[in-house]
Amino acid sequence: MPAGNLARTASAILEQRGSRRLVLLCDFDGTLVEFQSDPAAVWLPESRRTLLEGFLDHPAATVGIVTGRRLIDVRERTGLPDAAYFAGLHGLEIEGGGEQFVHPQVAETRALVRGVSITLAARIAAHPGAFLEDKEMSVAVHYREAPASAHAEIMTAFEQVTRPAIETGRLRVMRGSFVLELLPNIPWNKGDAVRWIVKRVQRDGVPVFPVYIGDDVTDEDAFREVEDRGVGIAASDRVTGGDFRVDGPAGVEELLRELFKTLEPEG
Repeated sequence: MPAGNLARTASAILEQRGSRRLVLLCDFDGTLVEFQSDPAAVWLPESRRTLLEGFLDHPAATVGIVTGRRLIDVRERTGLPDAAYFAGLHGLEIEGGGEQFVHPQVAETRALVRGVSITLAARIAAHPGAFLEDKEMSVAVHYREAPASAHAEIMTAFEQVTRPAIETGRLRVMRGSFVLELLPNIPWNKGDAVRWIVKRVQRDGVPVFPVYIGDDVTDEDAFREVEDRGVGIAASDRVTGGDFRVDGPAGVEELLRELFKTLEPEG
């Protein structure tokens, strides 16, 4: 989206906000940072961290990161202070506002996830470019760097290994951009995480205006959560939700810059 359009988008968002507190919630991979073949190589660029810190310091704004990564991992990779909210594992673990939350059903499936991950790792090892990311409470298979000709075989291997656990109803699959993730089958997602954060921000009667930015199908629940009282911003064509659209993390950075410039200094 050209800079002029981004400026108009920022103005339109803040016009809808009115005098309500801005609650800026962002996905991480693919939204705030570009995808890397190795998730461990991803760090929030200094320019984007500085922007988010500016919002955190603003008296009329709250910032949160909502991600599929572990909470402790995204805390380290953003380098943001404790004033921010952090939701990991698609909201199964959340920290912020002096509170901590871990969904009570997570512990029940930890051993099952561990067992499946061992078998899955052996199957995926046969495919160069694909790898398994063990998040302890979930496990993800990444195949972005694997040859396109092997993608169907990788997905088949994932299905074969995980099917018994899924059929028992204890685990579920979440599909993303070149990633398949096995999670506890708990009725909780990024939309629930957004609701949890928003409730904490407004618990003192503060009227809020949530803005959620995401790039993948895992963000659709969050878009639905904010659609009646805020704004959703899609950072890619992989999602159908969102009121506005920008082009990847670079577009997100420019929109955040325009939003911050337009946000009134007095709060």
